[in-house]
Amino acid sequence: MKMKGAALFSGKDSLYSIYLAEKLGIPIDYLITFITTFNRPSGHLENINALKKIAEKMNKQLFIIDLKNGIDGFINLLNRINIDTLVSGDVFIEDHVKWLENICKKLNISIIEPIFHRSSLDILKEMMEEKFKAMIICIDNNILSEEWLGFILSKDTLDYFLSKNRNIDPLGENGEYHTLVLECPLYKNPVKLLSWRKYRVNNYSYIVCEID
Repeated sequence: MKMKGAALFSGKDSLYSIYLAEKLGIPIDYLITFITTFNRPSGHLENINALKKIAEKMNKQLFIIDLKNGIDGFINLLNRINIDTLVSGDVFIEDHVKWLENICKKLNISIIEPIFHRSSLDILKEMMEEKFKAMIICIDNNILSEEWLGFILSKDTLDYFLSKNRNIDPLGENGEYHTLVLECPLYKNPVKLLSWRKYRVNNYSYIVCEID
């Protein structure tokens, strides 16, 4: 029987995990993006329309799940789409991995975490070598200066970015920054950035993009 998979989907880490899973022969048919409530802006949720267009570029169906009323919507979706594998792009957050593992165990779904417990620096370098390009769409101003908002991470710019930001986790795993992937091997064609606007809420700055 052919495997059928879904993946959690937002920024560069999740897309690289999807890429690695598909290289292993695990087809990802569905993407799942969570809506969560924080006391700060989320660069990914502010750009949910861009994520919808990116899903179209990958010929994958995107489901958006609001978690404000609990996990029932997520569980019901997993049952409905009848997958056997869930892919996630966690690196360090043990609690999130355990949360997903508990849900998947109850539903008899395998969970794959391709980059979990790996070096952030190694992952980011590998990602760029595989021709990923990602734009920084949200930053914590207490950690990064606003000049990095809109910066394009690529194989050509990575060393410069790391040399100027030596005290952060390279992947931004502590919330230093979040990204929107503009180019990667999963896309039929690169994302075309049409326009963007910059916003600031407390110590967070983010941009909302219009893409094609």
